[in-house]
Amino acid sequence: MKVLLATLLMCCSASLVAEEAPLDVETILREAPSPDDYGGDVRCLSLGRIREVKALDDRHVTFKVGRDTYYLVQLAHRCPGLRKNSTVAYETTHSMSICRLDSIRGTFNFGSVRLGPRCSIPRFQKVTREQLALLKEALKKG
Repeated sequence: MKVLLATLLMCCSASLVAEEAPLDVETILREAPSPDDYGGDVRCLSLGRIREVKALDDRHVTFKVGRDTYYLVQLAHRCPGLRKNSTVAYETTHSMSICRLDSIRGTFNFGSVRLGPRCSIPRFQKVTREQLALLKEALKKG
């Protein structure tokens, strides 16, 4: 309840300070997010803590770390082979973690699995479960 109240207060106070027109979904997904839009960036994720990797589409991949922590990778351009719910391969330069500038790859299945081109990870943006649900819903509509 306190979190909801704090969120509402932040939203209301922000709207009083700046009267900006609300952004539509296409604009939000097209523009690079600012650091204030998310819970914070991390440079690396421990491979041992990653529980799930999901492609949401050809530009968005989520990493579930631990029980209830999520990180979003938002690519600047399409990554061929990444599709919703497709297998995501990743290549690291560190033995125990996947880091910014490491690569993710989509997969193609033509009788045998082929890896798509490498797509560099720009950053890992911490997102809440609620933010992730909103992003998934927006991607369905958009």
